[in-house]
Amino acid sequence: MKKNLITLIVVSVVALLILLFSLVFSNRNEKVAILKINNTQINIEVADNDLKREKGLSGRVEIAKDEGMLFVFEREDYYGFWMKDMNFPIDIAWLDKNKKIVHIENSVSPETYSKKIPPKVFKPNSPSLYVLETQANFFKNHNINIGDFVEF
Repeated sequence: MKKNLITLIVVSVVALLILLFSLVFSNRNEKVAILKINNTQINIEVADNDLKREKGLSGRVEIAKDEGMLFVFEREDYYGFWMKDMNFPIDIAWLDKNKKIVHIENSVSPETYSKKIPPKVFKPNSPSLYVLETQANFFKNHNINIGDFVEF
């Protein structure tokens, strides 16, 4: 009887540890996709709710050269982005409802966000429905420009 109880406790503890490990270290709810601009493919994470859009790439150490994050909004607007808690520079592209790039900010530095002075907010000149963040200089290095269409 005592042996069965100990076995049950050990199995329960192991199961609990596996559950906790999977909750902490997995990204099961993370939406990923492949996006294409001209002949360039990017592996993207999709930020399609307020929590994911607010967090964005903040707090990360880096992203790979072929990775990015696509912010998806419910309606077109002039969405502003800042560099709060960012650790590396990024490129930012705003896309309209037709997935056409309408504005690009190249190599935006984390230093543009300061707690001492108002942070710089980057905004497009036209309404957008999507915003794409990539590694700095990605758009220049791949000859991606305003007017190009994005496939996803």
